[in-house]
Amino acid sequence: MFEDVKHKKVFEFFSEISKIPRGSGNEKEIADYLVKFAESRDLFCVRDSINNVFIRKPENFDCFKNMPTIVLQGHTDMVCEAVPEVEHDFLRDPIEFVRKGDRLFANGTTLGADNGVAVAIMLAILDSDDISHPTIECLFTVGEEVGMDGMHAFDTSLLTGRRMINLDSAGEGIATVACAGGVRTDFSYAPKIVSLSDDDSVYTFKVSGLYGGHSGEDINLGRYNAIECTARIIRSIGEVSPYKIISVVGGDKDNAIPRNCETTIALENSCNIKEIIKLCETQIKRELKDDDAGFTVICEQCDYSGPAVSNADSVKLVDLISLMRSGPVKMSPFIEEMVETSYNLAVVRANCNSFQLTV
Repeated sequence: MFEDVKHKKVFEFFSEISKIPRGSGNEKEIADYLVKFAESRDLFCVRDSINNVFIRKPENFDCFKNMPTIVLQGHTDMVCEAVPEVEHDFLRDPIEFVRKGDRLFANGTTLGADNGVAVAIMLAILDSDDISHPTIECLFTVGEEVGMDGMHAFDTSLLTGRRMINLDSAGEGIATVACAGGVRTDFSYAPKIVSLSDDDSVYTFKVSGLYGGHSGEDINLGRYNAIECTARIIRSIGEVSPYKIISVVGGDKDNAIPRNCETTIALENSCNIKEIIKLCETQIKRELKDDDAGFTVICEQCDYSGPAVSNADSVKLVDLISLMRSGPVKMSPFIEEMVETSYNLAVVRANCNSFQLTV
């Protein structure tokens, strides 16, 4: 697949590490690989208790002896998501590549180029015997996607370098002198539980087919949020019939724009919920960009006789979701089209035991 590409060795290493499952919290196997890589090349290597790996390669020419050490850094974990129709076990299955011209994709899953490309670049440099360089220190950290866990825990006394290039930027041929910060807010609430009446009708509807994307670099692209979409549909249903929520499951990662959301609700009055949902779907499709062309809503009646959240608390949840902002809040006054501040309504888990929202 990579015989004709420039920097072939980088892509070969990227292909190797893509065979290793490495979702956040599951970095042991990729750490094993990195340690074995270093040992086979007789490079100084330290692995800590949470699977950060540090590898040092000395300068390869005498003229670099007095030059400052350069630190290269990237993270080994990746965001693990797949489209609903693809069965992929991120704890066991390798990433399957699809190449279209000069573009590389994964087959229905996240590719892991964030930050597998950095890992591959560092491995190619460490493996090379023809790249001129001073002492290179490569730091492979874990848990970046869930809160910089590896960087917080790393013992920096190992470093001799005082200049670091972080290889986790977006844009080939671009060097960024900046830093993005994030704050995650987790909200939980214990709702009031009620029993369903004999007259209640229970339906499940699923919002799917949205494009999603990274909540940082893609937040300004106008892609629709599946959780916001779900709240909009439920509000429309509420104009015709009181409702009680049984469950809402939307989003998966706090740094991903949610693509899917599945809801089960009980209706107190007889109404044609499928017609209401179809009308909402048609209205929303008129507002979507081409990225979200796969958007669809499927609704089916189902059998259910268990408890549900009271109508009052169900309305509170839907109102809360509807009032939460999701998207750019402030643009940079200095750099064109750069988002300075944004929100992402990322995950909802609502059932008879609790409401849980992550922003």
